[in-house]
Formats: sequence, structure tokens, C-alpha cells
Amino acid sequence: MIERVIFYLEQEWYERCLAEAAEAVRTFGQYGFASDLWVVETGEEIPEPDHNTLYLADSKRLLQMLAGRGAAYCAYSHEANRGEELKPADYVLMEPQWVDRDSLVKIWQRERHLPWTILETERCLVREFVPGDLEAICWLYDDEARKYLEAPSEDLEKERKILAAYIDRVYPLCGYGHWAVIDRGSGKLIGRMGFSFPKSSAPGPAADASFGYLLHRDWRGRGIAREVCAALLDYGFTKLGFEVIGADAEVSNEASAKILKILGFTEVAQEENQRYYTIHMESANAAARRVSLEKEE
Repeated sequence: MIERVIFYLEQEWYERCLAEAAEAVRTFGQYGFASDLWVVETGEEIPEPDHNTLYLADSKRLLQMLAGRGAAYCAYSHEANRGEELKPADYVLMEPQWVDRDSLVKIWQRERHLPWTILETERCLVREFVPGDLEAICWLYDDEARKYLEAPSEDLEKERKILAAYIDRVYPLCGYGHWAVIDRGSGKLIGRMGFSFPKSSAPGPAADASFGYLLHRDWRGRGIAREVCAALLDYGFTKLGFEVIGADAEVSNEASAKILKILGFTEVAQEENQRYYTIHMESANAAARRVSLEKEE
């Protein structure tokens, strides 16, 4: 896990950003990280990086050194280095003293090719998929699930490449996707849930994202789908900034329709064998409060 956050600042302009960087160091220390800053002279080499450290550097030269040595790093943009090409960094921080702890952890995890933990509920943890999840993903698609969802093919090598591409491209590009649902008691992958781009051809009001879910049959009927789906919808509205979330299900999929109704979705259209639904934050919150009251009773 990330333990330290270190600034590398070019000597030629460090005096103009020193106060801001020093304030960020103090903030990161309050988060529980060992934090420091180093002024690097022109032509000076930096030490070998540590795998548990996130490095912030403010020049192309320093960033390239970090990249070449396999460090977890991001760029630091400040008033003095405006116009500096900050490649090859994927992340650029401005005013780092205002960056929260979770963002630092997630940058470090992305740089270390580790999955993000999205959220936790009473019984489950939701995280990004990793390549080793493939067999468990295939296991989710029992006969009932295959009636309504397209299952992975039997060509595991092909599916392995598809999963790797999804992990490498969709998560970093979108900041969301479909995620693994893990049973906290056993550590077992028991479902997949999350968001995808909305279908442009879907009838009814336009949605910012399309919601989908699948839970293995051994965990159905326990309220887990409702528990995790409600948490993810709240995440979509509050963290991802969605205003309208869509979903769809086959007309014959009564179980799915029941869950969507409990979650607060409203049916907005039907075409042939498919029903389409949308939900707004207010509806999701009202449904969550209703379910909470029912549990207390």
C-alpha cells in the first residue's frame, strides 16, 4: 500500500512553488503518509524509486526518469512551470494541498496497476476486475442468467484478451465500468455490477449511463442485489455526477423488473421484448429510505 508521497522539484523554479508544495506535504502528513520534498539540481539524478511511494515531479526530465525506473508518479503543475511539457504523466495535479487522500491512493493504485476499491457495503466489497477474475466471471453465467445476458465464449484465451483490454482502457478512460462484487465473508467473487455508456437507440429520456447487474444464483434471494445496487446508484449520482441513470430488461425477466422497481427505477418505454427504465437521484434516495424503514420494522 502507498506509504509516502514525495515531491521532486526542479531547482530553477522551486522557490516560486515551495510554499504551496510545503503546504501539500503537511496535508499529506495529516493523511498518514510520510511526505517530503526534494529540490533537484540541473543534471542531477534522482534515487531509485520505492514501490510504496507516489512521486510528484514538475518537469519532463524528472517525469521521464521516474517513468524509466518504474515509479508510481504524477505531474505537478504550478505557476513557475507553465508551458512545461509534463509527459509522460497520466495525471497532473494543480494545487496539490487540496487533493484528498482517496485520490492519492487511487493514482498510486492506477500507476501500480492495482484495482480500485469502489465501495463497501455491509456484506460486500466492490472493486475493479483483475485478469485473474476470468474464471469467476464465467462461473456467474448460470442457465438462468444466460436466458437474458450474453455469456463469455468458451474461448478463454479470447476472453482473457477482452478482459485485459477492458481493464487497461475502460477504467482509466471512463473512471467507471462494470465491477466485481466480492463477498466480504468468503472473499469470493459473486457478481458483477456497474455502469456502461447508455444505448443511443434506447427509447425514452436520455440517460448519462446505463446500469447493469448480475449475481450468481447461490447469492440471489438474500437482498444482496438490492444492497449493492443501491450503494452503486448512490455512487453514480454523488461521485460520478450522473443525473439520470438508465436500465433495461427483457419483459419476461420478472426478477430483474422487481429489483429495479424496489431500487426506484421507473419504466419509461417498451419496445418488442424489452422494457426501458430510468432513475433520478431523488427517486433512488426515496427508495433507499423506504427499504431502510422496512428493515427496521
